[in-house]
Amino acid sequence: MDTRTRAVSEPIVTENLVVRLPTDDDEADIVRLWDDPSFNWLFPHRYDGSPPRLEEVAAYARSVIRFGSALLICDHGGAPLGTVHLSGLWRDTAEVGWYVAREHRRRGIAREAVRAVVLHLLEHHNLAVHARMDKANAASRGLAEKLGFAPARCEIRGSVGFATTLQDQRDILDREEAAASLMRPAA
Repeated sequence: MDTRTRAVSEPIVTENLVVRLPTDDDEADIVRLWDDPSFNWLFPHRYDGSPPRLEEVAAYARSVIRFGSALLICDHGGAPLGTVHLSGLWRDTAEVGWYVAREHRRRGIAREAVRAVVLHLLEHHNLAVHARMDKANAASRGLAEKLGFAPARCEIRGSVGFATTLQDQRDILDREEAAASLMRPAA
């Protein structure tokens, strides 16, 4: 195991989620999550547009578990909801990606999980954080912007890039806290 990829060794617990490294026991859940046409076109070596076979999905899940290159997003009861993907951690930059199962989308899960992972990477590892996604993925582009990522150079055809800093994230959290305090009833 390459310990350089283990930037998140302990679970990150948020208000509604637990984001953690997957274990061998999670393989079936990850395969179920990723056996989705909206996700599986991203599989390595699948440039012909054909969906991967279930065995390929399982092999990729085992690889992710072995190298710690994705984190499992679970609710507090342990039910898997999606994944946050990490790469580039051996340099001074981390790249994040995310996937939430279709039945759990549009509930703020990706926003809460990705924000927690990004803050962890920025605060504990002093990494610059980038995100890259398909140009056609309007939902992910919108989430990147809501999370304070700014457009950044991306040389991969068909993709767009975004980047954020610790100060960007702190500014956003301060603004959100100020807005939330205005909406709280006076005691």
